[in-house]
Amino acid sequence: MIRAAFISLVIAAGPVWAGAADPLAQRRAQCVGWMMTAYPSGLEEVACTNEFGLPSPFLFKCASAQRNGFADTTQQRACQVFFARASQAAGDGYVQN
Repeated sequence: MIRAAFISLVIAAGPVWAGAADPLAQRRAQCVGWMMTAYPSGLEEVACTNEFGLPSPFLFKCASAQRNGFADTTQQRACQVFFARASQAAGDGYVQN
């Protein structure tokens, strides 16, 4: 039983171990982590966004505030504008078919 659990753990963690040796995978994981929490600087945000095409971390802040409440009306309005622009960009996007 313990052996089966260990084998399952090794199989599940395999990609994590394989990605640890790849510097690009490490960088991507670091950028995704910052995107979900907070970037240490604007330079890192721009570099990660350009390098991996990540969405703005403001998207996650707005989604969280929408569920938990906005700090003030300015934050609420900023999120409205952000989502309106993102919606417009999606509408202007290229359709492959």
